[in-house]
Amino acid sequence: MIRVFLSGIVFIFLVPIMISAQAPIPVADQTFRMEGEHEFVFAFARGDELTLHIQLLVGRQVKTVEFVQHGGPTLFSTYALDSALTQTILIPQTGIYLLRFRESGMGKKVCRFNLHRAPADELTKRMDTRVPWDIRQNPQFRELRRLVPAGKKTAVHTLGGQITVNAAKMGLSKPVSAYYFTLPPNTVNWAYRISVGQALTEARKKDADQLTNALNSGASKLLPVSPQTALAAFALGMAIDLTVPKAGENVEYALLTAENLPKFNKREPYDAYIWQGDISVDVQRRYSPLEGNYYFAFRSDNWVDAIAITIDIEAVTETPIFGEEIYLAPF
Repeated sequence: MIRVFLSGIVFIFLVPIMISAQAPIPVADQTFRMEGEHEFVFAFARGDELTLHIQLLVGRQVKTVEFVQHGGPTLFSTYALDSALTQTILIPQTGIYLLRFRESGMGKKVCRFNLHRAPADELTKRMDTRVPWDIRQNPQFRELRRLVPAGKKTAVHTLGGQITVNAAKMGLSKPVSAYYFTLPPNTVNWAYRISVGQALTEARKKDADQLTNALNSGASKLLPVSPQTALAAFALGMAIDLTVPKAGENVEYALLTAENLPKFNKREPYDAYIWQGDISVDVQRRYSPLEGNYYFAFRSDNWVDAIAITIDIEAVTETPIFGEEIYLAPF
């Protein structure tokens, strides 16, 4: 009895986009109990250099081991394997290949093999080594291409501006204002700092000090991109202290969508992603909302003086990168 194992049931790994052409790529790592004949089916690209390691874990001997091109020659074979071996195999052309084990005799036998491939060039880095169909029923195949996720590009986008909230002036003006901003596509998280009046000066100074300390500590090397501000480092997930003692004027603010802004201005019930009251400086890291258009709405209780508010935003985006993958399909 022949046991055929499609490569989909062993551990298959897509090729990372950043590996070198010489780097070995894990293809399979399989432990199985031997009974009769076993076949493991894979797809490989021309020029692939395979490293095959086989180990007999339980039992005395494996009768034969073969590595065969489907419809072609035997590229490697060995007989009476009683311990372990490592073999390098060069793939002559893109196609289907079978790793075949045969055993005979009584007694329990357990075997393990692992297989790695080193692609010949950049084009064949991404190769789907699975053969997810019965090659006995459909022995003919074709080589195709498709786009697959191959990584992501992380970037930090700096937004921000300044607005003024008017004083109430005994009810002659509305002490409200709003800052409109757009989070870019593929935003995964973002951070912001709201600074009221003179609190901005202290916030900026601490921002510079914290960034210097982070860069000197080497902690920023763990980040996917180098931050230009401490707020950007905070947005990227670095543990960094951006708190500033409260000083000066306070405001109330809410993070809103456009339909809720008029309700905020009229003191009607509204929905907000966050609401904070009586703050002079506030720093937050947010995972919602993400890409889209939003408002920071502000209200002041100062009856005499207008208040200047500065908003700093650092949005982290992860843009998908796609690469061309080679794969085989039946006719």
